Amino acid sequence: MTDKAPAQRPPRDRDLATLRHYIDRVRRDNGRRLPSEARLVEELGISRARLRGLLKTLEKEGLIWRHVGKGTFIGERSLSAELTSMPAVLTPPEAFEARLVLEPQIAGLAARRATPTQIEEMWRCQRKMQELDDFNQWAVWDERLHRLVAKAAGNKLLLALYDTTRESAPSGMRNIIDRVFSSTTREESNTEHQHYIQAIANHDPASAESLMKAHLQAVRQIMFGDM
Repeated sequence: MTDKAPAQRPPRDRDLATLRHYIDRVRRDNGRRLPSEARLVEELGISRARLRGLLKTLEKEGLIWRHVGKGTFIGERSLSAELTSMPAVLTPPEAFEARLVLEPQIAGLAARRATPTQIEEMWRCQRKMQELDDFNQWAVWDERLHRLVAKAAGNKLLLALYDTTRESAPSGMRNIIDRVFSSTTREESNTEHQHYIQAIANHDPASAESLMKAHLQAVRQIMFGDM
C-alpha cells in the first residue's frame, strides 16, 4: 500500500503565502514600504494581475495599505495620510474637543521654549484684541495668538495637528462663534488670554497648561453648552 502524496495548495494560495512571507521579511528588516508592483512581479515570479488581486486581499485584512501615487505600505492605514481631508469631515464639537486635548499641552511646551520675540508677539496680539470692537477683526487676532503659542512649542508635528483642528469645519465653527460671542464674552476671553500668556512669559509650564485648559473650557461652554 502506497502513501498518498500530500495535497498541493492551489496556485493562488501558494502565491499568497509567498507574498505574506515576503512582507514579513520586509517588516523584520524594519521596512514600511513595499517595492513597486513591477519589482514584486520580478522578485516573486507572480503575474501582475495575480499580484494586484493578492494585494487587495491583504489590504482588506489590514496587513497593508495603499496610497495612490505614493506606494504600498505595511500595516493598517495611517490617519496621517488623511490629514489633508480631515477638516471637511470633522464637526465643530469634534474639532473643539481635539483642541481641548491638544492645546493645553502645547501651551506647557511653549512655556518651556518660547523666545522673547515670540512672547512679545503674543502680547502684541493680546493688546490688539483689547482694542477691537469688531468681532471679525478680533477673531483674526485670536487665531493668530493661538497659532503663535503652537509655533512657540517648537514641535512641527504638534503644529500640524493644531492647524488641522483649527481648520476643521471652519464655516460651521464661525457661524457658532458669530452667534454666541458678545462683547462681554470677548472681554472675558481677553483676560484669559492675558493670564496664559503671562504664564508662558514666566516659563511656568504647569500654569500655562492649566490656564489654557480653563480658557478653552470656558469657550466651549459658551459655544456648545454642556457636552
